[in-house]
Amino acid sequence: MACAQADSVGAYDSLYHNYLYDQRKAYFEGLPKEYDGIIFLGNSITHWGDWAELLKTPKAKNRGIAGDISFGILNRLDEVVAEKPSKIFIMIGVNDIGRKIPLSVTLANYRKIIRRLRIALPHTQVFMQSVLPINEKLINRTYYTGTNLEISKMNIALRKLALDNKITYIDLYSQFADKGEMPANYTYDGIHLTASAYILWTNFLKKKGYCCN
Repeated sequence: MACAQADSVGAYDSLYHNYLYDQRKAYFEGLPKEYDGIIFLGNSITHWGDWAELLKTPKAKNRGIAGDISFGILNRLDEVVAEKPSKIFIMIGVNDIGRKIPLSVTLANYRKIIRRLRIALPHTQVFMQSVLPINEKLINRTYYTGTNLEISKMNIALRKLALDNKITYIDLYSQFADKGEMPANYTYDGIHLTASAYILWTNFLKKKGYCCN
């Protein structure tokens, strides 16, 4: 997929193919299929979580790829569908912000993701997780240029999208945000999570009954 053009914004980077993406996608496709699992689908925030250990269930499967964007999720939905999971937890969008992909484009991709999952997996529960805040003091601005204001705007739009599509929206942002940003003890570089952050995340899922009591 070539770099796309944004209305009145300029070029934005919608490329998702790289060695890690292609290797992880091929790896997922090569695994034996175990149906009725619980899939966590997303970017590096998902990638670095040991979901089976955190949730204490072998049914939890990690389908995160570091650096992924909404275009990349769309491209690899066939593997997710082939697993016939009972639940899918999606978190994607922070890298879309970093790539300067317009919010309208990310939302359009979300709609395509929801539509495809609804058609292919009518009995699967789909959960839309909010994008997490960043710590703007710790983050390396040569690595990531998005802001908490942009993340907040995306989450408002995602909540509405989930409501419109009758999908459960999980507000993790509010669990993490302290005065609008990620506390330093929950991130080692301003965006990626510490163990205590993953424990907070999964305890919240269990407390709310989303997964996996």
